[in-house]
Amino acid sequence: MKGVSTGVIVGVVIAIIIIGAVAGYLLLYHHVTPTPPSTTTTTTSPVTLTVVTFSGESAQFIQYAGNLFSEEHPSVTVKVITYPFSEYISKELTVLEAHSSQYDIIGFTSTSAQDVSPYLLPLNSSMFNMSDIISSQEDFGGIIYNVTLHKNVMVGIAYETAVYLTAYKTSIFNNQTLANEFYQEYHMNFSPSTWQNWTVVLDVDQFLVSHNVTKYGFLIDDHESHGIIDAFPAVFGYYYARSPSLNHGNVSGIPGFNVMFEGYILPGYKFPLPSFNSSAGIEALQTYAELVSYEPSPSSIQMSYDNIPVFYAQAPGAFLFTSQLSSINSTLLNETYLAPLPGGYAETGTDLLGVSKYSANPQLAEEFLAFLVSPQMQEIAFLKFDKFPVSKEAFLDLIHNSSLPSYEREWLSATYTAALNAWANPPNVPPTYNYLIPSFNQQVFSYLEGQTTASQALNTAASQWVEALEQYYG
Repeated sequence: MKGVSTGVIVGVVIAIIIIGAVAGYLLLYHHVTPTPPSTTTTTTSPVTLTVVTFSGESAQFIQYAGNLFSEEHPSVTVKVITYPFSEYISKELTVLEAHSSQYDIIGFTSTSAQDVSPYLLPLNSSMFNMSDIISSQEDFGGIIYNVTLHKNVMVGIAYETAVYLTAYKTSIFNNQTLANEFYQEYHMNFSPSTWQNWTVVLDVDQFLVSHNVTKYGFLIDDHESHGIIDAFPAVFGYYYARSPSLNHGNVSGIPGFNVMFEGYILPGYKFPLPSFNSSAGIEALQTYAELVSYEPSPSSIQMSYDNIPVFYAQAPGAFLFTSQLSSINSTLLNETYLAPLPGGYAETGTDLLGVSKYSANPQLAEEFLAFLVSPQMQEIAFLKFDKFPVSKEAFLDLIHNSSLPSYEREWLSATYTAALNAWANPPNVPPTYNYLIPSFNQQVFSYLEGQTTASQALNTAASQWVEALEQYYG
């Protein structure tokens, strides 16, 4: 700062403060899109960063961020390539297994993390403000447990928040007459934000359906192809956390294995044993079946990610991912509020991005990821693409943005609270997609249809899981 007067320095500082204050005011009160952060790497030769992920609004957000990143790096182009959700992992793996440099940044979900992790570089956590990233979102897929090294490795960064929680209608649960009647019959609080166990949900379902207030109870996914592996851990998490003999002091389980496995590895084993073939698992499965009994029979109509928003009109609420909110009929949105799962926790359903081992520009790719998860870009994700942020700062700024509708600010507040305690997750070890999900879902669906007992279904699934893991880990 040689040759610059003190007065000039003070003036510059004051100007910066004023500009910052004005920008904050505009964002808070006039719904102005925040300015993205500046980045540091410079390059003079043309570079294309290629991102591969699944099609949809998440990809649109990444491309939008890439365009802004290119404005700061005129020689850099960010190109997002997309495939349908059902195909993109296999498309990625085909390229990665060939050690091709075609893709720089690899998109994946939490349950496919360990399928692609062998082809990803460990991320440099110092590139990211990890204290600002919601850890439960990052931990489910971004951090994996290496069974050979016996340590956690950061292979990806979560770039949005998605949690499985409780959605409910205020038109029903703010009705004081119904609340009084429910309390007189069951001696429990009617408000979903106060529910401390799953028994209350069953009582609410029975009350509302028997009094002809709603046609169905709280909806929950029971689809055999995938939905069961999302819904059951959400219920089972309550029982797992309260079973020290299963969790061994680790309520979220071992990263990658999570609550569907015990929280420790027995001597002589390379993996933990399943936890759900237990008295806690049987109780959770019986509870799950009772919840399903208050909706259409699975044999006729299976509740799924796609149709729960459709049946929501005839129900008091649903257990769903926050990403499903945009599919609910717009006339019901302003009366839809959110709460954690009964007992005060949630499940994660995170999307992540990692850097390919074969990228020609790994430093620049990692810098783009840091740009993507900055608070400013994360606010843009919500304001322009309805994506809940993974940045704590972005969440808090949006929650206090008075220009947003009150129900959206309630969503943000409830999702933020739930995301900080979202640990009731299914596994995401490599055999999950091909072996664990089909075997578990098939057995549980048979139980829901009355074709087997709870203990038989869970014991059979557990045996199949152990066999699959023994084959994989040797």
